[in-house]
Amino acid sequence: MVAATLAGVAGKASAQTPSVGSADVSHQPPSIRVSPENARVSNYLHDLAGPGAFVSLIGGSVLEQLRQKRRSWDDGPNGLAQQLASRAGQAAVEVSVRHGLAAVMHRSTDYQPCDCHGFGPKVEHALLETFTDRRADGTRALSVPTIAGNYAGNFARLGWEHDRGVGQAALDGTLSLGFSALFNIARELTGVGR
Repeated sequence: MVAATLAGVAGKASAQTPSVGSADVSHQPPSIRVSPENARVSNYLHDLAGPGAFVSLIGGSVLEQLRQKRRSWDDGPNGLAQQLASRAGQAAVEVSVRHGLAAVMHRSTDYQPCDCHGFGPKVEHALLETFTDRRADGTRALSVPTIAGNYAGNFARLGWEHDRGVGQAALDGTLSLGFSALFNIARELTGVGR
């Protein structure tokens, strides 16, 4: 899926780039603008490798390394490197499943901030944004892409973390959804990330 997406972007980008043998060297190639057809790809790449993804990857890895010892990983830099690689793989699966399903189901992956005022309405909106998404017609539905992506990422780690169990993967998936809800509540209450 990732390869197909990148191939599509490369195909569009190469169609806009003049050939090497072009006589007009002074002409600058047009930049790629985010339009409805490539906004989904831009959102995918941002969620996969944007600043928030890196903060989550590093912060989550350090916290997980501090709170538990993996039997197969050491406590030093090698263990942290293995933890970072594991969480990066998890994030790649999670984001790919979420955005892939959202594209197939014609759902939005964007967080829509609330224009509401007051603690209760902001918390309610943050929870709504965590567990639902918008269809193409603007109506809301249970966010199957978000929930499926979250659990897929956590269960994918079973493939390379052999001392991890199914119960732990399910618990981590549920906790991850809870942390997403808390993050969205903080985002609404502080106004950060609008």
